[in-house]
Amino acid sequence: MNLVISERGTFLALRSERLQLRHPQQETQEVALRDLETVTVTTTACTLSAEAIRACAKFGVQIDLVDGLGAPYAKFSSPYLVGTVSTRRAQMQAYLTPAGVEVARHAIRARLRNQASLLKYFGKYRKEADPTAYAAIQRALPGLTALEAELDAQQGACIDDLRDVLLGIEGRGGVVYWGAVAALLPADLAFPGRLGRGASDPANMTLNYGYGILYARVAGVLATAGLEPFAGFLHTDRPGKPSLVLDFVEGFRAACVDRPVLALLGRGWRPETDEHGKLTPETRQRIATAVNDRLDTRDVVGGKRFRLQNIMVMQARRLAGFLRGEGDYPVYVASW
Repeated sequence: MNLVISERGTFLALRSERLQLRHPQQETQEVALRDLETVTVTTTACTLSAEAIRACAKFGVQIDLVDGLGAPYAKFSSPYLVGTVSTRRAQMQAYLTPAGVEVARHAIRARLRNQASLLKYFGKYRKEADPTAYAAIQRALPGLTALEAELDAQQGACIDDLRDVLLGIEGRGGVVYWGAVAALLPADLAFPGRLGRGASDPANMTLNYGYGILYARVAGVLATAGLEPFAGFLHTDRPGKPSLVLDFVEGFRAACVDRPVLALLGRGWRPETDEHGKLTPETRQRIATAVNDRLDTRDVVGGKRFRLQNIMVMQARRLAGFLRGEGDYPVYVASW
């Protein structure tokens, strides 16, 4: 279970082994710590008791604080859940070896395959219902497949030799994918193409907020697996930039954020903004709920069904094992 705190004036307290949410204008709620995985705080005006924070750390419940654009800016978690050092040493060493190239290539391969899978999912019933969108999807799929073949042909001794080429392939894939997405979205959204921070159109604002929630979840997953979230391969290092989070998340954007967001927008829901152009608390709550609900859904890996949240954990552990030279790092592709 994932708890979202979006109401101003909320007080998070501890009662026995349960978190208690108090608000002067709402009925008090209680949630058992054993049922929680994360707490996401999206408001700037709430209070968390030290006892509640300590209890969350004890139960392994990560507390993420995200801003009005969905970007995570702080995190509470136990330092003892990430006490291993062997994985971090292997991660740093891999940067200068072909293993680092493979991790970067994996990020793009996972992105391309999951984008294709999502387009197939949305195209399943559109051949008759929406021929224009269906045709756009059919044009995009061969392009994504061709880019993966081009990706596989790239070879290098370390990631610094290939980064620009790989990022170029990733960028061209984005043009193909988002061009097809534009055909799927309702015309009233006036989707201008994919835009990051600073976007003011409804689709990109919703996507950006959803990605911020996913970044926070992924940072916790990587740290728990013993990995350093700020030491990536495909994305370059920069102070404050969680480059491994950005690498790893490429394989989960489409399945965990694009799918629920595009579904919401396709059903007629629209985000609301305040007088400053920021998403309202109600809108942030709706996006967070959609993404968290999607992370709670199940998919098949190795013949068994797992929640998407747990699949991320499995993939992080496989990445850690690959960097230590203890196993493969297969691509996860969401079902369609």
